[in-house]
Amino acid sequence: MEQMTQRKIEKELQKALAIAYVTPFCMEHNLSLDKLKSQRFTLSCNECAFAQPSDVKPNGLANDGETMPKVTLIVRHENGQLLIEETEYTKAYLFNEIH
Repeated sequence: MEQMTQRKIEKELQKALAIAYVTPFCMEHNLSLDKLKSQRFTLSCNECAFAQPSDVKPNGLANDGETMPKVTLIVRHENGQLLIEETEYTKAYLFNEIH
C-alpha cells in the first residue's frame, strides 16, 4: 500500500512540475491552465503529455479509437532541451474563452 501511495505522490509532483513549466506557454497562447490541470497526465521515457478523457462509452472494439483520450499538449526532452508541442486537439480542449 505504501508503494502505491509513493507512486501517486510522485505522479502528482511530476504533473505539478510539468504544469509549472508549460504555464508561460499557455499564457502566451491563450490556453486555460484550469482545463489543463483537470486533464490526465502521463509520463513516458523522454516525454510527458496531457490528455482530455473521452466522453464516449466503450463498446468493445467497435469504437475503441473514439474512447481513447485526446492528447492536447506534449512536453518532450530532445537534444538536451524541453520542447512544448501542441496537437490537433490543443485549441479544441484548452482554448481559454475568458481573457
